[in-house]
Amino acid sequence: MQQILTHNLKGYIMSNKQFITNVGIGLAAASAGILARKTLQKSWEKVTNEPAPKDKGSENTDLKEAVTWAVVSGIGAGLARMAVQYVIDKRQSK
Repeated sequence: MQQILTHNLKGYIMSNKQFITNVGIGLAAASAGILARKTLQKSWEKVTNEPAPKDKGSENTDLKEAVTWAVVSGIGAGLARMAVQYVIDKRQSK
């Protein structure tokens, strides 16, 4: 059976299995970031008794609150994506 090869963005050739694995890793990391953000929104609502800021340019959103939310949600989503990538890398190295 002939193996189909695909070019990735850097111009290297990879097998379909590698391509599907890379896409799966990207989707898992993105999903983790989305889940982390949703979890942080719920936590924010419980702690502050207000919904998380959605429109940073809104007149109803205090600058301090908007900046705090941006930092917290950015760090949380980034850590979640990094954790997924770390676990996947560990599993692939076995």
